[in-house]
Order: sequence, then structure tokens, then C-alpha cells
Amino acid sequence: MPLSSRAGGASRWRSFRGVGRPVGGVAIGVGVAIALCAAVGMVWDWLAPDPDLPQGGGFSCLAAAAASVVFGILIYRWGRTADAESLSRREALLAVALIWFGAGACGALPFIFGADLSPADAFFESVSGMTTTGATVITDIEDRLSRPLLLWRSMSQWLGGMGIVVLFVAVFPSLGAGAKHMYKGEAPGAQAEGFKPRIAETSITLWKLYALFTVLEIVLLSLLGMDVFEAICHGLTTMSTGGFSTRDASVGGFGEPAFEWVIAIFMLIGSVNYGLYYLALRGRKLRVIVRDVEFRTFVGIVLLSIALLTLLNLDVHPDPLDSLRYATFMVGTTVSSTGYGTDDYTAFGTPAFAIMIFLMFVGGCSGSTAGGLKIERVVIMAKQSIAQIKRSFLPSVVQVVRMGKRVVPKPVLADVMSFFVVYMFCMAVGILVVAAIDDVPVPTAFGAMLTCLSNMGPGPFHDLAGFNDNFAAYSAVSKVFFVVAMLLGRLEFFTLFALLLPGFWRR
Repeated sequence: MPLSSRAGGASRWRSFRGVGRPVGGVAIGVGVAIALCAAVGMVWDWLAPDPDLPQGGGFSCLAAAAASVVFGILIYRWGRTADAESLSRREALLAVALIWFGAGACGALPFIFGADLSPADAFFESVSGMTTTGATVITDIEDRLSRPLLLWRSMSQWLGGMGIVVLFVAVFPSLGAGAKHMYKGEAPGAQAEGFKPRIAETSITLWKLYALFTVLEIVLLSLLGMDVFEAICHGLTTMSTGGFSTRDASVGGFGEPAFEWVIAIFMLIGSVNYGLYYLALRGRKLRVIVRDVEFRTFVGIVLLSIALLTLLNLDVHPDPLDSLRYATFMVGTTVSSTGYGTDDYTAFGTPAFAIMIFLMFVGGCSGSTAGGLKIERVVIMAKQSIAQIKRSFLPSVVQVVRMGKRVVPKPVLADVMSFFVVYMFCMAVGILVVAAIDDVPVPTAFGAMLTCLSNMGPGPFHDLAGFNDNFAAYSAVSKVFFVVAMLLGRLEFFTLFALLLPGFWRR
């Protein structure tokens, strides 16, 4: 082949070398976070040893941290040779995808080195943490994970809760327009109305609010008597709506109603759009939150669900206050996609279980750390459906979909409907694939895919396959497939699917 033809063929493809800088930077950041967790865990074991906890794990975490930092430096140096300082929109999308896969891989190293998990299990656990899904393959947390590993497991969810890319943009604002593209690639549903004009300042504002709520919960749990280390871990995993606990029995293992009330309240707090918190604090007026259509719908769904579950649970918990507590926790852990447990949710009957499945689909508000379809999308789809019904008998009347006083543009309506179609398509394909690979009942495959695509945590219908409420029994192939599903759900599909189109890679 002539050299001119080769050059012409090569020029058809884009160079994505610039993505090495953000990907390498995040890998370095993950390594530093692992090292910090290792150091804190080791010092804690030295100052306040607990014979009931496994010992060690600190040096394994330090080795994992070193590997992650070295990998990050190599990738960063490779990316620095790129011509452009600012990332294009396509580079930003690729960077976001590689950041999440790379962070998941780096985050898996402590579990491989320190907890003797297989690469597939460790990758699953790490990505489940980063995406705040909360599904786990570890069935013996209290016997397997030392303090450094427990702290890293919790920290991985906290870092992923507000968004790894959002944090990177806040710390390294030198990417120019690429920062905005990366922010939108990771958090396409977040509402930035009313935020400061610079995307880096927006990211910092979000993280400040996030950290403030986390510290407040940790302080409250510690004052109520929870061990400080466990309070830190649960504070990190509650505000991220992730659900990793330090105990095999989750929050129910403490047997303390006060802990359950505090955690339930903060799970619900984490399910609200953080943009509303910022606007309320800036204007010192709660009316900004109260007037929001999505927030009012969210509150209505939560209160109605708590009332119904309280009544339905009276057969299992005759004391009305106990029933209310269990119902509030169940609604909070489900609608927020956290996945903590205090009770056997399968014991409350079919109607209560159906309510929980509905809440798993719906999820929390846009711009929150919760998973699911998001309340805003559900409201828009409902209003669009009503408008379409009205057109059938009033064809000459222009039907406008509004969120409060704001008219929803047609491109947004199309985006919401496309998201729902893609979500359901992925759900259907995933059910077929999982049922075929592991030969599990269709309801079990449905529950697993609902958990992963909605970043939810609980695995409904696992008992039909004889599984416990975890993912340990699935094959390695299925676990990798679930990893992809969790990332699809966390990045809301379009960011990853864009990479599958040939036109994305061409000039």
C-alpha cells in the first residue's frame, strides 16, 4: 500500500491522547485516597485495637495505592504530549468513561491484595462502591475486612456519590471548556440553574454541601453512641446513598432505633437535588425548595409510601411506632437507592414488596446522589402522556408540558423519552443475558438488572434462585456484565453508548 494511502487512512481517525491527563489524574487521586484510608486505619488499629475485627490490610492497601499512583503517573505523562490543552466534547465523553472504568480497576486492588478476592469479585465490589450501587459479593464482612479495607470500601462510595469527575473538575479546573463537557458527561441529569457561572466553582459548591451533610451525620451518630469509626463509615455511605455497611446484618446489626431514624433522615436528604440546597442557602429562603415541582412530588411519594407501608407492616410489627420506623427506613433506603437493611423486606407481603419495586424504579431527584429513573423524568413522562391523551380529542389545541412555570423544551422531552426506551431495552437484554449465563429464574435476573441499572443495592427475587441477598453466587462473566450495567446506570447510558458508534472515532 502506498504511503500516501496509509496516511490518508490514518487521518480518518481522531487522536484521543488528551484523555490521558484526566484519566491519569483520577488514578493518582484514587491511589492517594487508598493510601489515606490505609494510614488512618492502621493508626486507628494502633491507638484503639479491636480484637473482634480482622487485623492487617494496611500494607496491602499501601501496595495497591502505590500501583494506582504509578499507573496514573504513566497515563498522565502520556497524555501531556497531546497538542490541545482543552478537551473536545468527544474527548470529554471518552475521558469520563475511561475514568470510571479506570477508577473501578484501581479501587479493586485493595480487595485483591488485602481481602483475597478474585479479580472479577474485586472489580465488582469496587465499581459497586464507586457507582454507589451497594451490591456486594462479600458475605463475611466482619470476618474478612480490616479497618483500612472497611474505610476504603466506604470512601469509594463517598467519592463516587457526588461524582469522581465532578471532584476532578473542582480540584483541576485547568481543562477549559473540556471541564464543562466532562461535568455534563458524568451528571447529565443535574440541574445547574442558579449556580455560579464557572463549572469548577459549581463543583466545589456541590462538594462543600455534600461534605457538610456527611460531617453532620457522623457527629449525630457518634453522639447517639455509635462507635466513631463505624459512624464515619456509615456517614460516608449514607450521604452517598451507597449502602455499604461495616456489618453483615447492615444497619439492623446495631439494633438501635435511634441510629435507624438518623440514617433514614439523611438518606432522604441525599435524595434531594443538591442544586436546591444551594439556592436555598444562597437566598436564605426555603420557598425555593418547597416550590420545586420535583421536590413536592418526591415528598408526596415518600409520605404516601411510608403511610401505606406502616399500615401493611402492622401484621409483622404490631407496635405502630415500630411499624412507622421500619416503614420510614424501608422507604428511605429504597427511594434513595442506598440499600441498607434493618429487616427482612420479603416478610411484609406482596403489596409492600410491590411498593418497594416501584420506588426502586423511580429513585430520587435529579441532581442528587440517588439512582433510579429520577422523579423529574417520571413527572415529565407522566405529563407528556397526559398531553398526548388530550391531543386525541383536542387536536387543534397546543399542549405544553410544564415543570412549575417553566415550559419543558421539546429536545428535553425527546431526551427523557429516549432515556426511558434505552433503560427498558437494557433491562430486557440484561434479563435475557443473565438468565442464560447463570440459568437463574427470570424474576431473579430482573431483580439483579434492576439493582445494577438503577444503582440500587438490594437484590429482589434472589431467594427464588436460592441466593442470599448478594451477588456472590453469580459467575465471573455475569459479574463483569453487572459492572457494565452499573456504569451504564451511573452515567445514564448515553455517555457509554456514544463510544459504540463508528462516527464517534472518525474525524
